[in-house]
Amino acid sequence: MEKTKVGFNAGIILSKLRETGLISIAELARKTNLGADETALAAGWLARENKIYIERKNGLLCINNQ
Repeated sequence: MEKTKVGFNAGIILSKLRETGLISIAELARKTNLGADETALAAGWLARENKIYIERKNGLLCINNQ
């Protein structure tokens, strides 16, 4: 996947996180209509830029904005 597409998806995810707060990767993928791989790549991009944090909650991988 091209870096520009990952960056674009990261913007979509960051915008959705402002609405939802803490959310699982799977639920975020459903709410953004992105695939699980696209969501995970974009989340990794955002985590690398220190814009989100990732945690495990009740066995699910969840993310939240900072």
